[in-house]
Amino acid sequence: MIKNKKADFTGVLYLIVSITAFAFFLLIAGYISKEISTEMKEKINSSRSEINTAFDATTNVATGTLSAVWYVMFGGLLIGLVITAWYMPTKPIFVPIFIILLVVTIIVGVALSNAYEKLYGFETMSEIADTQSSINFIMSNLPYVGFIIGVIALIVTFAKPKSDGGTPLM
Repeated sequence: MIKNKKADFTGVLYLIVSITAFAFFLLIAGYISKEISTEMKEKINSSRSEINTAFDATTNVATGTLSAVWYVMFGGLLIGLVITAWYMPTKPIFVPIFIILLVVTIIVGVALSNAYEKLYGFETMSEIADTQSSINFIMSNLPYVGFIIGVIALIVTFAKPKSDGGTPLM
């Protein structure tokens, strides 16, 4: 009955896991780069401004730019999810399956959010964690974010108009 259909309802789960893994990476990488650049600057103790500027730039990237990179990735994955949901050929019979996967995504989001908050709460991570407060806000509300994104994907997937060839009208 359904042949050669390439539908994938796990996109929201992939998005939640991907942004969480990248948030973990950025928190740890930010901490490591800040610690290394600070220690190297102290150990070298150079009077050359180029060397000190390079170490300061590393610290600035660790504290300022990494959050922006996370948001670019989050936005890109979100746009990809919506585009995939729009072009996914579906039947209304799959709505319960999608809802079950949405519940699984929310449960996974709770676990990942709790794990991130534990890492974020370590005293050694507090300095870099304070510079990534916007990421912390989204990660602490990850189940809600997953639910909202899942509902949007559900609506886009199943409420689009049909055309003759099975692809949506546009």
